[in-house]
Amino acid sequence: MPRLSRGSVVQLQAINELIRFVERAPKAAGHSAGFYLRALRGKLRMSQAQLSRRSGVDQGQIARIELGKVEPELKTLRKLFGALFCDLLIIPKPRQHLGDALAARNAEWERPDHRHTSLWADRPAR
Repeated sequence: MPRLSRGSVVQLQAINELIRFVERAPKAAGHSAGFYLRALRGKLRMSQAQLSRRSGVDQGQIARIELGKVEPELKTLRKLFGALFCDLLIIPKPRQHLGDALAARNAEWERPDHRHTSLWADRPAR
């Protein structure tokens, strides 16, 4: 087994913490940014026009984001949530257990008809 560097250990610890955090996240945490934007704005009793003035984002754009008609850029979300007294936190949520993903990758490499056309182009170390 290859020796882990200090950086590797720190990365593994961070991934393990992330997995534990994501596993505890409520199911409702999967809503769109627009959903949370509207909910926070309502809780703060702030109109779209007020949020527009505080954030510098056009009121029409805020309406489109809240309705899910557009996918906002990251910098726009930072401005909007910042104006709502929130920090924007982006966390990757694995669609499957990482061990299962690794097993699928290894099984793909073991197939006799494998042609190295996978998205995972590097062969795992043995």
